[in-house]
Amino acid sequence: MDALDAIRHRRAVRSYTDAPVADEDIDRLLRLTLLAPTGHMAQAWGFVVVREDPRRSALADLVLRGGADYFREARPAKEGTSAQEHAAWAQDYAEQVLGTYREVPVWICGFGVPRFSMDNEVLERIERFSDVTSVSFAFENLFVAARAMGLGTAPTIFHLFYEDEYRELLNVPDDVETHYITPLGHPTQFPEGLPPALAASRRPWRSLVHDESWGNTRAEA
Repeated sequence: MDALDAIRHRRAVRSYTDAPVADEDIDRLLRLTLLAPTGHMAQAWGFVVVREDPRRSALADLVLRGGADYFREARPAKEGTSAQEHAAWAQDYAEQVLGTYREVPVWICGFGVPRFSMDNEVLERIERFSDVTSVSFAFENLFVAARAMGLGTAPTIFHLFYEDEYRELLNVPDDVETHYITPLGHPTQFPEGLPPALAASRRPWRSLVHDESWGNTRAEA
C-alpha cells in the first residue's frame, strides 16, 4: 500500500489479535517514524517500546483503567442512573471496546525531550510548541507507515489519567514530557469508514479551508 492509500485507509484500531510483530518490522517502523520533520533538527523526542511482561500487561491495564475514567467523565449518564451504575457501565464499556489491548504484543510510547531553552519568552514558547508538535509529526509517520505495513495503531491518551503511575512503570525522568502512546499489532480487521455517529459529525473539508484570509471558506463559495 502506498502512502496516499495508507493515509486514506488509516483508522484507529481497537481490536487486536495476539499475533507477534517481527523485530525487523518494529525497527523499520521506528526508523520511518523518526524521519518526521523536527524544528531545526532538535529531535526533541524519545520513544519507549514495550514488549515484555509484566510491564506490557501493566501498561494495558493502566490504559483500560484510564479509558474507564474517561468514559465515565466524558459520557453523560443515562437518566435515572446512579453514579455507581454509571461507573460500572464505563468499566464495562472500556472492556468492550478496548479489552483486546491486553493482547497487543507491542506498545510504543512517545515523549518530549526538550533540547533547547531560550531566555526570550516568545522564543521559549515557540521552542516548546515545536517540541510538542514534532512528536506529533513522528506519530503521524508511525500511524501511516504502520497502516501501509498492515499493522494497526490507535493514538491513545488514557494513560494520562494515571501519569505518575505511568512514569514509574517506564522509569520516565521528571524533565521528560509525556505524550501519546499507541498499541501496535495485527487487527482482527481494519475498520472501514467511520461509525455512523462520527460520520454524521464530520465537517465537510471545504468548510475547514479558508482561502487568503480567515472566514473565506470554500464551502461559502
